[in-house]
Amino acid sequence: MTSFLSRFGLLISFVLSGFDRLRFRGESRLLNNGKGVESYLYQRYLRCIDFPKHVEELTHTLRRQTERDAKVQGVPLKPLNLGFVDKEAEALQLAREHNLTSGRIAVLSAVESARVFKLRLKDGLATPVKQEGKCLHYYHYFQHPDLGLCYVRLQSWFPFQVRVGLNGREWLYRQLERRGVSFQKRNNLLLSVADPQLAQELLDEQRRTDWPKLLGDLVRPVQPLWQYLHEEVKTPYYWMTEQSEWATDFVFHSPDVLSQWYARWLRHGIERLQCRDVLRYLGKVRPELCLGETKIDLRTRPEGTRLKFWYETNSLKIYDKDAQAFRIETTINRPEGFKVYRTKEADAADAAKSWLPMRQGVADLERRAEVSQTANNRLAESLATVAETRTLGELLKPLGQPVIHEGRRRARALNPLTGKDGVLLRALAQGDYLLKGFRNADLRLALYGEPADAGCRRRDAARVTRQLALLRAHGLIVKVTGTHRYRLSVPGQRIVTCLLAAQASDISRLDACA
Repeated sequence: MTSFLSRFGLLISFVLSGFDRLRFRGESRLLNNGKGVESYLYQRYLRCIDFPKHVEELTHTLRRQTERDAKVQGVPLKPLNLGFVDKEAEALQLAREHNLTSGRIAVLSAVESARVFKLRLKDGLATPVKQEGKCLHYYHYFQHPDLGLCYVRLQSWFPFQVRVGLNGREWLYRQLERRGVSFQKRNNLLLSVADPQLAQELLDEQRRTDWPKLLGDLVRPVQPLWQYLHEEVKTPYYWMTEQSEWATDFVFHSPDVLSQWYARWLRHGIERLQCRDVLRYLGKVRPELCLGETKIDLRTRPEGTRLKFWYETNSLKIYDKDAQAFRIETTINRPEGFKVYRTKEADAADAAKSWLPMRQGVADLERRAEVSQTANNRLAESLATVAETRTLGELLKPLGQPVIHEGRRRARALNPLTGKDGVLLRALAQGDYLLKGFRNADLRLALYGEPADAGCRRRDAARVTRQLALLRAHGLIVKVTGTHRYRLSVPGQRIVTCLLAAQASDISRLDACA
C-alpha cells in the first residue's frame, strides 16, 4: 500500500482497514454427523425409532418459548411468507412502528432450507441421517449497545444450528460514540472522524476479540435450548466464521477526483490484470497447482460499478463506496487454501507449531484478517502504477547510467528492455517472487535451469550474486533483514510492472501512443 499512498496521499483524507460484514455459524461438533447423533441418543437412553418424537418435542419447546418471550418482552414477531424479502429493512420498519431503539428490536420467522436430521433406513436399520430439508427459522434482530445492528438466525429443527451476522463498521460506530469521538457516517462507510488513528486502533482491537464469549452472550438469551444443549447434554456450540469481509477504505477529499481515478483503475483491472494476478493477490504462490475457477467480473449496478476478482468462492473487489471512498475488499468463504502457523488440534498447547491449512473456526480469524489485508495491499500496489505520469523512457532513463554504490563501488548501466538484463528483470516478476521474495538459488534455477554438475552450480551461483549486487546498486531490490532472501523495492515493482505492460502491448497501440 506504500506506493498507493505515496501517489494519492494528498487526495485522501484518511484510510481505514477492518472487518466489514461477518457471518458466524455455531453448531455442535457431536451433533453434526450421524454417528454423533447416535451417541447422543445412547447417552439419553433413547432408541433410534424414538428420534423423531424426541426432536419434535425439542422443536415445540423452542418455538413456544421463543414466541412467548417475544410477547412478554414486547418485541414484534412477524412471519414472512415471501422468499425474497429484505429482512433487515423489515426488522427496522417493525422497530420504528413499535418505537424500539435498543436491545432486541424484532423477530422474523421464515421457512428456509437447512441441513436437518431425518430417520432413514440404512442396511435395514433406522438411522438418523443428515440431509437437505426445510424448517422454520427465527431471525432475532438487535440494536446492540456494543455491536450495533446485528442478528441471530436460529434453526428450529435438530441440530438447532445458529448463525450470527454483524458488521465491523457498525461496531466501530458504537465504540466511537462511547468515547465521545465525533464522526459522520453513511451506512457502513465512515465519511469523517475527528481521530482517524483512534478509529483504526479500535478496528484493530476487534481482531483480538474473545469471539466464543461474545457470540455466546449474544445467542444465549434467545436460544431456549441453550441450557439443555450446553449444561445437560454437553453439546456446546462450536463457532466458525462462515464468511468474512475485510475492507480498506480510502476516503477522498473530493468525489470528483475519486470518480476520475476510479475510471482509470477499472480500465487497468480489465485491460491489464489477468487470472495469474488474481491468484497472486490471494496468496497463491504456485498458480499451476490452482485447479479452481478464476475469473474477473465487472458489473454496473444502481449504486455504482464494481470490479471483482474471483478464485473459487473467495474474492477481491474494488468499488467507489457512496462516491466518497475507494474501497478494496477481500471476502473469504473457504479459508482452507490459506495457511496459519499453529499446532495441530490434537496436540498439546505447548507442542511444536507449523504452517497448516486455515480452519473455519474463530481461532483463526486473526490470521484471516492478516491474509485479507495483505491481499488488499497487493492490489493497491498494482493500482498505484496507474498513477505513473512519466513515460517509460523517463522511468528507465536512470537505469541507463552507471551508479556509485555505497560510496565506493561503481555499478554498470542496465539495459532493461533487451538482452540479459531484460530477461533478468522479467524473471523477477514471477508471482511467487513478488509474494515471498527470492534467494540466489531461486533466481539461478529460473535463469539457467538445473546445472549439470557442482562446478556449473558454483559458476551460476557466482554469476547470480553479481547480478543481485547490480540490482541492489540500482535500487531495484532490497535484502530482507535477517534472511538470505531479496524482494523487489517499490521502484523496482513499478519498473517491472511497466516493462511487462509494454511487452504485452501490440504495435498498433504503441504507434497510437507515439
